[in-house]
Amino acid sequence: MVVTTNKRRSLPLLLALLVSTAAGLLFTPGASAHAAYESSSPGFAEVLSESPDEISIRFTQELFRREGANAISLRHADSGNAIEVTQARIGNEDRKLMTADVTRQLAPGRYLVSWTNLSAEDGDEDSGSYPFYVTREPTAAEQSDDRRIAGDLLVFYSGDGPEEPAASDTPSTEPPVVVRASENDDVSIDAGPVIWLAVGATAGFLLVAALSYRLGQRRRAD
Repeated sequence: MVVTTNKRRSLPLLLALLVSTAAGLLFTPGASAHAAYESSSPGFAEVLSESPDEISIRFTQELFRREGANAISLRHADSGNAIEVTQARIGNEDRKLMTADVTRQLAPGRYLVSWTNLSAEDGDEDSGSYPFYVTREPTAAEQSDDRRIAGDLLVFYSGDGPEEPAASDTPSTEPPVVVRASENDDVSIDAGPVIWLAVGATAGFLLVAALSYRLGQRRRAD
């Protein structure tokens, strides 16, 4: 089969387009596909000395106001009973923050906060839960479960994170430190998707240019 000159010239261009697109997709850092848990008050697994007046959760993306799409609920884990809270509200100045009021005093024990939300940035829904404690420390079994929940939320539980401060002989009364695990921890360059696409495109064109040069050398040799 004889390949025409135009087809021969267009082949490297087509290969460059395919390779650069694939390279750009491979090198683009993964973006969060939802409004994920970032921090909260009460904090993750925090031990409170008194009952909280409200629950607030900060997410990684701004939330979209749609009836029934954003909610906070509270449950007493020890008894399994639901605790009434007010309808969740999204901050006017900070739309990453969702808050609900606790309507009564909480008895001592472990509590689980659950939420659902709708991202205003990508339209994706998300849900999850996190624990806190009122006037009592968690048991070993509860700590194990809290670590599992932290893993689901991509946060580091106290003592498990990579940047824990040095141990002190003085007992600490501070609540557990929970740090959100970065989804780009393995990326050494803080660059956006556009920059990574450009890098991938350049690498693709250089690769195809090298292949085209070698093919040209072979044709001339033949």
